[in-house]
Amino acid sequence: MVRWADMETVADLHIHSRFSIATGQHADLEHLDLWGRYKGVQILGTGDCTHPAWLAELADKLIPVAEGTYELKPDLALPLKIQGTAWEQVPPVRFLVTGEVSTIYKKRGRVRKVHLLLLLSGLAAAERLSQRLGRLGNVTADGRPTLGLEAKLILELTLEIDPQALVIPAHIWTPWFSVLGAKSGFDSLEECFEEHLPYIYALETGLSSDPPMNWRISGLDRFLLLSNSDAHSPPKVGREANIFLVPPTYPDLTRAIRTKEGFGGTIEFFPQEGKYHLDGHRKCGLRLTPEEAKQLAGRCPRCGKPLTLGVMHRVLDLADREAGAIAPEAKPFQSLIALPEIIGEILQANPGAHKVNLCYFRLLSKLGPELTILRHVPLEELAREGGDLLAYAVGKMRRGEVHIASGYDGVYGEIRLLTAEERRRHQGQKAFWSLPAGQCRRPSESPTFVPLPESAPRTTPAVTTIVGPSAEGDPLLAGLNPQQREVVWHQGPPLLVQAGPGTGKTRALTHRIAYLLKRRGVSPDSILALTFTRQAAAEMVSRLQRLLPDFPGWERLTIKTFHALGQQILTETGQQRGVADEPRRRALLGQVAREAGVGAKLLEKNVIRWKQALLYPDDLANCGGDENLAAYRRYEALLARENLWDYEDLLARPVRLLLRQPDLRDSYQRRFHHLLVDEYQDLNEAQYRLFRVLAGSQAEIVAIGDPDQAIYGFRGARPEYFARFHEDFPQAVRYRFIETYRLPVPVLRAAERLLQVDGVTLEPMVSRQAGDLPVVLLEAGSAAAEARIIAREIENLVGGMSHRTLEDHRLRYREPDQEVGFKEIAVLYRLHRQGDEVERALQEAGIPCQKAREGVGPEWEDLDPAAEKVKLLTLHASKGLEFPYVFIAGCEAGLIPYAPEHGDPGDAAEERRLLYVGLTRARCQVILTRARSRTLWGIKRRTRLSPLVADIAPEKPASGYPSPSVRRRHPVLFTALECRRPQRTGD
Repeated sequence: MVRWADMETVADLHIHSRFSIATGQHADLEHLDLWGRYKGVQILGTGDCTHPAWLAELADKLIPVAEGTYELKPDLALPLKIQGTAWEQVPPVRFLVTGEVSTIYKKRGRVRKVHLLLLLSGLAAAERLSQRLGRLGNVTADGRPTLGLEAKLILELTLEIDPQALVIPAHIWTPWFSVLGAKSGFDSLEECFEEHLPYIYALETGLSSDPPMNWRISGLDRFLLLSNSDAHSPPKVGREANIFLVPPTYPDLTRAIRTKEGFGGTIEFFPQEGKYHLDGHRKCGLRLTPEEAKQLAGRCPRCGKPLTLGVMHRVLDLADREAGAIAPEAKPFQSLIALPEIIGEILQANPGAHKVNLCYFRLLSKLGPELTILRHVPLEELAREGGDLLAYAVGKMRRGEVHIASGYDGVYGEIRLLTAEERRRHQGQKAFWSLPAGQCRRPSESPTFVPLPESAPRTTPAVTTIVGPSAEGDPLLAGLNPQQREVVWHQGPPLLVQAGPGTGKTRALTHRIAYLLKRRGVSPDSILALTFTRQAAAEMVSRLQRLLPDFPGWERLTIKTFHALGQQILTETGQQRGVADEPRRRALLGQVAREAGVGAKLLEKNVIRWKQALLYPDDLANCGGDENLAAYRRYEALLARENLWDYEDLLARPVRLLLRQPDLRDSYQRRFHHLLVDEYQDLNEAQYRLFRVLAGSQAEIVAIGDPDQAIYGFRGARPEYFARFHEDFPQAVRYRFIETYRLPVPVLRAAERLLQVDGVTLEPMVSRQAGDLPVVLLEAGSAAAEARIIAREIENLVGGMSHRTLEDHRLRYREPDQEVGFKEIAVLYRLHRQGDEVERALQEAGIPCQKAREGVGPEWEDLDPAAEKVKLLTLHASKGLEFPYVFIAGCEAGLIPYAPEHGDPGDAAEERRLLYVGLTRARCQVILTRARSRTLWGIKRRTRLSPLVADIAPEKPASGYPSPSVRRRHPVLFTALECRRPQRTGD
């Protein structure tokens, strides 16, 4: 029987909708209501109440039921996919209007980044607040808007609009975005809110801290400690929550928060599972306690970079009580582990696995909502319905007997309940996973998400004519243009596709894989998709999961980078080693270079070149005994001694292995009958050889790429492989995608002008992207002034970050058609060192930014594309990415095209293609910049406009450029800024 706790109201007040970055597509009211019922949460925050589109949806789908609370309209509620009479009495979830605001500003010489949770008395107040904040910044790009206002001003403004509102500092210990965070917070609440502190009544502790950690700081005693899930997808609702002992109305709930009366305590995450609990360095795989980090002076011992100091470190820095201290008005709390994680541990399966879902919903149907099961159901009843091991595990969780590997530097921690001995001890006892065999073969019965009600699609039988199946009624073909559909349903000879920027090549490849699986019945084991970056592989998997949400065989698909596949082959053939990271690889090369008396950079270049050609020291023995070869041999010996592979080994070693072992090669060819290769124009020799050795005579092959974007010659890429595809596969078919869904006409035409050289005329592409903002050129007196202009333009694009910027915003020479978030802007440059000047200028302006690292492999892999930050990266690193607004800095002869003072200039054709890649990253506008003087290679000199940029003929904005009188009144802003008119041709 379901046990509902009397007088308890479980409330999760901090969640996000699908309008926030990095959220699930089902983060809508229907699924939030559904999962609130599954979890046992009675009050749920709406989240994102400042976003206009989400506000409109709230107003359309919610109905008021009590003072300041709402319910989903009954006809919109999704049915529970659970049997059991007790569930028929489960009430709908009530919604409280909530949101989150990110503030970024400078105070006392530091950039502060503070997140605030807002509780509002109703939708009308939220509408007024949204309109007010919309005049101060961008509230449309993200459900959690980023504003350049002090946190105390947000508090003041919110209370002015809604006197009944509560403003609560969110996840107060998160290193980068919180009031007490180590990276950008304050040392006390008084520093942040000053005279407004009396209006702060509560603090949200966040996933990486629990009440005992906060009790160690006496300055927090006056505040009520709240816990919320910060859920970015509905299944995460309730992972942390609050217990209220008052009626579920806005006045009663907020009164309990203000007075602490009627507040029953919190439901907690184990704080060690939070991804910023301990100190460490994710890139080096280093987890440290605060004491260990202090001994290392806060720097990583492996790479020397600063450590990310976690929540525990920060708490200890501010603590004035010993561990174990209890605050005077402390409220009870309970630490829980999500039920799917417990089931997954018992089944030794991923918490999202199909069999875990089956067991999860079976338990819910028998015992009630998840939080009821975890907190209230007697262990005897758990054992009867779920098995002895489940009851044992839940009992351990309730007693706090867990095994912990703490989170650090963005890596979630791991909480375990069972040891191997405990698992053996309970083997053979009753288990809840003993389900009928047929049940495990019906993924449609697992109600992970329920699609919103809509008219059923009309199914149409496949047409067996040469034009392929009809797209009508088939979701796997819907939305594809004719060229893309040809790729999806192609059968027979190898297919080469030339796909320009924004033409949907990833979409076509993804839909082809889905079509193979669902329409042609291809086994997932036989599909191999090769990409150049981990992000591209992850994006492909993510799209597939959206296309086929109920497909059970994801783990059997092979969608990897070339290097990851090579590593897999080495592992499967018993040649497993670690992979030398960038610092270690360079350290070893530097060591052997010094020993041999050769240049480290030349040695590195030679080693990469040799391995891409599949050549090792013994293969070069007849080439002479020069010092580089001896150093190469020594380098290989050091790698072997440390049981490491070099990055290039991940390709060269498996190719050599497959070439030398025909039986092994045949087994892989039989295994992978369907091969798909992305970015085919960028294959180097080793990648090409790996592809060719895996491509059996009966394989179905689809290779896709764009020779106009071949820019990695300096890394050994050989675009001629694209041109000779028909020599390798004489029966091959070739298609070309001509419709771009990324580039507006001005950007597309500028890019095409760049490629139309030496009388070459290309078939023009067709733009399906709206927008008419011109490609413009801004000039500055120096590199530092150029960086400041970029910073000023970014400030204007995002709608202002301070009162000063808002004043400048009125003087802009044009207005963007829509508001822009930081993550929608990228600054590109030819040389990595140029980014330092731009990064410095953005930091001085208080603009959050991320600068891609420099090294082997895709430079931008360490960037978080969802982070609300401007991305700084080289033109080479921008390949594969896209942004609404793109700045290209350093548009000068000598940089674009690259022609160093000493050394070999870049390949002229490749340099032209490189600028083409930079231009075609933009979905809205490209802004080119140059400095009239620049210091390069130790020499300061006057510069000339890049001849490639002259071919583009950047345009003057059509309207809105400040008049001469305005420029005279504001000389600081406009003296170094100039837009050039295009050079018109005779037509």
